[in-house]
Amino acid sequence: MGRSAKHYSLAEKALVKRESRLKYSQSPAQTTRAASQRPERRRKVPLSPPNTLPNLPTPTKRMLELSEQALPVASRLFQEALRSPDALDESDLPRWKEAPPFVEDDDTTDPYSPHYLAFNASLAEVLHGVRLRDQNAQDIRLREDISTKGWPFVLRGLQEEVAGMWIQWERAEELLGEPKYHPYHQSREHTMLLHHIQWLARTICHLYRLEFLK
Repeated sequence: MGRSAKHYSLAEKALVKRESRLKYSQSPAQTTRAASQRPERRRKVPLSPPNTLPNLPTPTKRMLELSEQALPVASRLFQEALRSPDALDESDLPRWKEAPPFVEDDDTTDPYSPHYLAFNASLAEVLHGVRLRDQNAQDIRLREDISTKGWPFVLRGLQEEVAGMWIQWERAEELLGEPKYHPYHQSREHTMLLHHIQWLARTICHLYRLEFLK
């Protein structure tokens, strides 16, 4: 004996139809199909600067301490170098601005004389001014690039630049630990190595914290 026919009202038919669709949409087969058809989300590049440079190591405690060391702002040589590249003779500076190991110094002055040691201090003051002048000029270029080329373009360049500085930092720290340059017998090279490490720390922290935007 067969099943008796069911007679639904229009409202009941609509309710049954909705329940059937709901059960189908929640079935494993339909869930898998919907997931396969969902477009893949692309990683978004920020259109505005974050608080710090992403995807880079956080500056170490030593870096932060070195970056906060005071510059010789009271020095006339520092102020002259900061003011203009034409104020002082900077012809001998390129060798000391490069990452160590340094090109051999050709100064024939007695390396243990007071004059030689005083020149070391003056050289550091001038180089501090030159590096700060270069940093200020780079800050201006970065702000201009953000305005003309956009933050994503600047972000990629800074990430590559700072990543390279981290490598220089590790190498310089190794030279300091060997030690590569003796503080007494190679006082100029040792002074410039310390100077180089300090400015690596200053620059890494400066760019990582996006201080050029402030």
